[in-house]
Amino acid sequence: MTQLPHGLADDFPQAVSRMLELGTEEGDFIQLAEAYKAITGELQEIECGIEPACQAYMAQLRRQRDALRATLFARLNA
Repeated sequence: MTQLPHGLADDFPQAVSRMLELGTEEGDFIQLAEAYKAITGELQEIECGIEPACQAYMAQLRRQRDALRATLFARLNA
């Protein structure tokens, strides 16, 4: 069984079965999901004060996360 990066299933709970389908059929879906997880984790560390970062870098990460979320959402609903 394909493992989903934690967090993606939390963001799209209604699409977990579709995520598993895409994960076995399309390798790039898992890569996108892992990139989403990495960016989300980095943002959480910055927002919790674990890692320092400037506002511009945080804004860049948020734009990247939003773009990945939109891509993943489109793939899940295709």
